[in-house]
Amino acid sequence: LYEEHNRTMISLGEWINSALKSIDTSEEPLSAFGANPRTLALSSDAFLSAALTVARSLADQICRAQEVEKYPNNGTPRQPYLPTPASDWADSVTVYLSSSDGNFFFDGDHRDLQPLPFSSDKDPSDHPKELQDMLESVIGNVPHSEKENNSQDMSSNNNPNYLSVSSAMLTSPSNNNSDNGRCDSQFEGDDMQRIYSLGLLFYELFSGGERPAEFNNPPTVPKSDTKHELDEVDQDLHSLHNQSEPIDLANNLNIFDDFGDAELKFSFGVSNGRKHDVDSSREQSKKKKPMKRTGTGQICSISVEPLKSKGLPWSLCNLIGNMLDCANGDLCGDESYRHMSDVASDLQRMLDKPRTYLDDLDLAKLAVSGLQLNETIFGREAEFASLRGAYDRSISGESELAIISGTSGTGKSVLAHRMGSFVNTRGGIFLSGKFDQLQQATPFSTLAAAFNQYCDMLISEGDTSRSKKVGAELNRALGKESFHLSRVIPSLSAVINQDVSQPHLDEGCVDAQKRLLYLLCQFVDVISSSSGAPVTLFLDDLQWADAASIEVIHQLLLISGSLNKSKQFFFFGCVREEEVNGNHPFLRMVSSVCQFGKHVTTIPLSCMDEGMVNTLISDVLRLSPRLTRSLANIVYHKTNGNQLFFSQLMISLSKDGLIRPSLSRRRWEWDEEKIQSRKLPDDVAKFITGNIGRMPANVRMALSVLSCFGASAKITFLKALETQLAISLIESMEEAAAEGVLDKTNGSYSFGHDRMQEAAYNMMRPEDRCLFHFKYGMALVACTIESNDDGMLFTATNQLNLGGPQAIKDAQHSALIANLNFTAGKKAMEMSDFRTAYNFFDNGISFLRKGHWRTEYDLSLKLFVNAAKCAPFIGNIVSLKYLSQQVLSFGNSFEDKLEVLYITVSALARIETHQAVEKAISVLSHLGEVFSESHSEPGNIRLLIEQTKFMLSEYTDERLLNHKSMEDPSKIMAMKFLARLELLVQLTSPSWQPIVTIKMVHISLSHGISPMSPIGFTYYGMLLTKLGDIRDGCRYARIGRKLLHRPGAKEVAGEVISIGTHVLCFVEPAQCVNESHLQAYAAAMSSGDMRNAILSVSAYGFGLFWAGEKLSVVREKFAEIRSTIEKQNRLFWLSHQIPVERTILILIGADESQLPEQSTHGETIRYSRTTCFHKLYISFMFRQYELMRASAEDYFSKEDNVWALSTMANTARAFYSGLVAYWVYRKSNDRKWARRASKETALMKKWADFNEWNIQNKLHLMEAEEAFCFEDIARAKSLYEKAISSAREHRFSNEEALACELAGYFFMEIGHKYISLKYLLQAHEKYNDWGATGKANELHKFIMSSMDECQPASGLESKHNLNNTP
Repeated sequence: LYEEHNRTMISLGEWINSALKSIDTSEEPLSAFGANPRTLALSSDAFLSAALTVARSLADQICRAQEVEKYPNNGTPRQPYLPTPASDWADSVTVYLSSSDGNFFFDGDHRDLQPLPFSSDKDPSDHPKELQDMLESVIGNVPHSEKENNSQDMSSNNNPNYLSVSSAMLTSPSNNNSDNGRCDSQFEGDDMQRIYSLGLLFYELFSGGERPAEFNNPPTVPKSDTKHELDEVDQDLHSLHNQSEPIDLANNLNIFDDFGDAELKFSFGVSNGRKHDVDSSREQSKKKKPMKRTGTGQICSISVEPLKSKGLPWSLCNLIGNMLDCANGDLCGDESYRHMSDVASDLQRMLDKPRTYLDDLDLAKLAVSGLQLNETIFGREAEFASLRGAYDRSISGESELAIISGTSGTGKSVLAHRMGSFVNTRGGIFLSGKFDQLQQATPFSTLAAAFNQYCDMLISEGDTSRSKKVGAELNRALGKESFHLSRVIPSLSAVINQDVSQPHLDEGCVDAQKRLLYLLCQFVDVISSSSGAPVTLFLDDLQWADAASIEVIHQLLLISGSLNKSKQFFFFGCVREEEVNGNHPFLRMVSSVCQFGKHVTTIPLSCMDEGMVNTLISDVLRLSPRLTRSLANIVYHKTNGNQLFFSQLMISLSKDGLIRPSLSRRRWEWDEEKIQSRKLPDDVAKFITGNIGRMPANVRMALSVLSCFGASAKITFLKALETQLAISLIESMEEAAAEGVLDKTNGSYSFGHDRMQEAAYNMMRPEDRCLFHFKYGMALVACTIESNDDGMLFTATNQLNLGGPQAIKDAQHSALIANLNFTAGKKAMEMSDFRTAYNFFDNGISFLRKGHWRTEYDLSLKLFVNAAKCAPFIGNIVSLKYLSQQVLSFGNSFEDKLEVLYITVSALARIETHQAVEKAISVLSHLGEVFSESHSEPGNIRLLIEQTKFMLSEYTDERLLNHKSMEDPSKIMAMKFLARLELLVQLTSPSWQPIVTIKMVHISLSHGISPMSPIGFTYYGMLLTKLGDIRDGCRYARIGRKLLHRPGAKEVAGEVISIGTHVLCFVEPAQCVNESHLQAYAAAMSSGDMRNAILSVSAYGFGLFWAGEKLSVVREKFAEIRSTIEKQNRLFWLSHQIPVERTILILIGADESQLPEQSTHGETIRYSRTTCFHKLYISFMFRQYELMRASAEDYFSKEDNVWALSTMANTARAFYSGLVAYWVYRKSNDRKWARRASKETALMKKWADFNEWNIQNKLHLMEAEEAFCFEDIARAKSLYEKAISSAREHRFSNEEALACELAGYFFMEIGHKYISLKYLLQAHEKYNDWGATGKANELHKFIMSSMDECQPASGLESKHNLNNTP
């Protein structure tokens, strides 16, 4: 033993002895019975792993040397450097151990080792360059003399680890006298001789250093001079090695005469394990192999039975035996090795997958169970890598989804579940669900199953810190709205400790489906953030996905549950590509997310090729691929590589005994001729149908029943059905499970594959299926009534609907089934699945008999009205028109028609605003709330306001908050129409808004508080604020918010909080009150009020800008807001945001090409005035006088409606338009500009009385500009300084910069150059602090030029062309 370059080198014999001694076998069970420790060590995992590394390294060495010899770099065959076949290779092997620091000498994984030969009697530098290069990759470029100098005694090595083998090297001399031009047959003969020689070496390696018995007991031969004979043998071997004919070892190599006259015997015993369990009494001999005899001796096979008796794995013994079958260069067995590369590959498999290719089979178990296929997949590494890459990118912040597509049976689900195992091992949360073609009637059943998995996991943990944390976070995020989510995710109630069995009192909601989407996003956000792990959602069979579930996926991909938080979420799914078209909801969803920059990774799966099939069979049968190749060829051509077909065929062949475990050979064997001759259908479905058809009649019947309910069903449900049908189902399904057709897991029976369910379903004749569905549905009706189980209700009703009206035999059943559909539809609406609800109502209508409006009026009205409610949510406007016409035609009273009329107005509000207003006013006139043109005249409005003030003067805040509740149904509906009109008239007829608001207040005072009353009082507060009564305005805004605690008012919470925030900004600090807009956003989202959610989040962005928040933050927030608006397809509101976005980018310094284009949506007076103002603002900020004046003229010409909303933007508009007017007046001396400026200043003074924080600095600056205009220099100086100080104190950094800039212009105009410079430099600094780099740069240019040329202030020009004209 010696060390060389951090490598411990040792001969093979010494290594075997040292490695075996280093293994502690005292803990082995057989040690207690006196078993030989050395024998126990031989079969230990530690020794086998190390010895296999040695064996694999030697086989690799010969393979690489063959490549060098046959394919040299220059393409010319030359002298070989392969070891000469011999029986004593073991004496020439060096084993390389790990370095002293515990690391292998070779870099990388041991599978990359590629040891090469070298001749022990030659310096490595004498080899040709290509061989020398490969040699250096193994032993390094070390001179031979240095090796000798580095040799050390064993005592110098500190306890080497003999089991840490890095490689081994065969240092046998190669033949240097061979003929370069020998034929291919010589190569082949040499290959097999070397395989045989290496087999002898392996025998010695794995036996613990023992030589085969045939070598130890040679036959008697004539005595001769031993040394002389050995020399002759060596000469014969070298001369024969160069002959053109195959070497006849038996006739020419007397070295093999020592083998004796034994014959090879492979004995097999029954074993349940790998170690020391060979029963010699059961050994059987393998067939004799042909032996060649000569006059001087004979060659015979070597028995590997001694290796088996030592407890070595049979697969390893068979490998060595197959190598020894290559004696004499001939093949003595059907399974003999033909190539050294096959030996190397098989050794590598034993190292990589010892449980598969090394351990012995449990024959006793296999004899009972037969062939078992697990869900391990083969040949999908590239696809799995793509899926893993998409996952990594998605959880790193790049929102991405993946789609696994392919035909049925290609292994999509198997690949997906492998991904699930990967996610779990990475600490992620993996949720999965499967869509079912026959179970779409249960709302969100697939998603519920997926999310329930996580909740059930938390429940099973008990009171752990994680479960408590998640429960608390869910309660905080969802609040009372968790009730609605618990209807979809039943197990959630246990996590958050909420009883969902009690009816929820507050059912107010604008859009329940949008609310559910928001709550689901919140749910995913919470479980991800609270556990610190990414959430992965996998859904199978997306070709059967319903539109409602697809919309949930869409929202999860696009929108986070809360605005300020990003989520780690990855979605992927499987889809049969042949069963979806361009109009499928899933493909439309994919197209939509792509438009928003989401990357989609598509992973197509095709059928397996023949090589993949062979790999699969090799792993399943635990045999080398070279042994299974012929079987794989047959199976491939019969299944066309379809993975499902493959698995079904293999199981079928096992059941039929054509693939069976062999007790004698201790491995699988098969009958190729019978398998080849077996007739099979071309389609896997027909094959499965045939297999099911051979089952007993009771099993076929049970499978058909189960198939009517989809791919799976709970055992409790099947027992209930069994009782009602009075047939045996469970016992028959147990038989089917035993046959592998069904899986029994988690209290359910499920088909092993969709194709099996389809095959069972197709056993029924098409014309009989509806009758069976109807029969099973009617059987479940009794269970539904008794159990009050929503799941049972949905299932029973769905079965009846699948049967259809044509299955009804008794006319009395029509009303019963229609009523069941109504009940199921209402339940689905409560779960926010409006598509499923609509389908129930629609089916219920189809069961109604002719003349139903006369005979079943109440039921008909309920079905038609509720179907009309659902139609807009699923975008079915055509059905809405039909349903509403039916109700309006056959309704008995106007009150019966009100619900449909309100639905119609709400639907029209989205597409035809003016028409919606007209229809609403018409309905209100029928309800006694008449509108006339005279009401909208300013004088009449002011009169109505005074009357309202008088009415309210009798009410204290407490009395209003405790006012009676409204009970008159017509007035309740009138309030709903008026609340709908509040926003609509802002867009179409602003002068009508005060009338709408006052009517809501009057009705509330006269008839009581309704869920819509908070809107009336809040808008009334806004109206008073607009008229200057800020104190009372804020009072009623606060009352409106407090009224939200009344039942049913949750629906309007978003709108009330948002409008109230606009009012309160006149009395509270802007930086604080602006946060209330986020509360409004959350409240609106939780009630599905997307319109007010968008308005609230937009107002929040505007508030950040005007409050002086850093522009980088504002820009980022506006990008989020824009994304939210676009994803909700609210382009009208986007048009109002774009002018502000352009302003921000210009201030930052963006080029014209980077600015968003002005939107053509939402061309209203309000929008036009907003656009004009921002042109005015930017031209003012960049001192573009002419453009600013033109923009100001345009702005003032679009007079704001006197009743328009007052918001924080109003103060900004009064402030900047006043400053502009003062500047224009100084330049033009036109008195109209002075009047305009004075008007805005007076308004600012009024506001300042109520809110110094927001207004004081603005007022001081406007008054300073006023003093500047009228040459009151002393007053102007004082006011400029006050404006700067106040802006700094109240944290308006943007307005502090502006005040410094205007002060600088003032002092420049009056000739105080250096004071001017001081203020301008301060302004430059403050603009930079704000983030207005573009503005700061322009100001810097002006400062530099003005100091040299003393230009007037109006000389500053901007590079931005705001009105797109030169």
